[in-house]
Amino acid sequence: MKQRQYKIRIHSVSRFIIAMIIILCLLSFLLVEYFPHVENQFISFLQFVPVLLISLFIANKIGTAKIKIVFTSEAIIHTWERKFLLSWERDITIPWGIVDNYVFQNDRTFDSFIINLKNNTRYKIDRQNMFPEKDDFKKLVKEFPRLSNNYRNKEVAESQKFEIIEGKSFYESKSFKWIFYFLVSALLLLISNKIINPNSETPWSAIGIIGSGLLFYGTMIRRKNINDKKTSL
Repeated sequence: MKQRQYKIRIHSVSRFIIAMIIILCLLSFLLVEYFPHVENQFISFLQFVPVLLISLFIANKIGTAKIKIVFTSEAIIHTWERKFLLSWERDITIPWGIVDNYVFQNDRTFDSFIINLKNNTRYKIDRQNMFPEKDDFKKLVKEFPRLSNNYRNKEVAESQKFEIIEGKSFYESKSFKWIFYFLVSALLLLISNKIINPNSETPWSAIGIIGSGLLFYGTMIRRKNINDKKTSL
């Protein structure tokens, strides 16, 4: 079969988080030390917004690399076009024969595409979804279910054919649902405590951030349950 290639900007979540913390702390220190103190909370918040955006932008650049993924008749080939800062990773070759299943995992800040292998390892690429990216990530996610099976089973005997199917993400697992329900219960307790005790140190802004995150993951669980019901009909 003809080779198919995808050029993608991938992200290292750990590098992004570490860089974000360091840069945010440094810029916050400079803001406090060299800018006049403002009593008005709204103006103070407006001063902090550029610090946050600059930190996000720089951390995103530090945690970004460029790769090329090529599908051949024999394997998936991962080639580094630009590596992460202070990184010495080698190119990767994954024979089609050891590919077991794939998972697309959507999150609030990073989307992940995971290929689980039969040797109990996995190939994973993360890409941030906070800023627009012009690459082939979405194209890879869309075409992999069909093309993976075409490449995998094109030149093998009938007895050796194997269907590469979609696996389950962590957010579809029972353990995640239990964690989610526990966090919802904790959020309800925080809200109740805030209503009963308005002078509580927990700000409504923090409760709102936690609530928005739980709403996002709750929507994901509900959407998956609806899709499962449609599939079973």
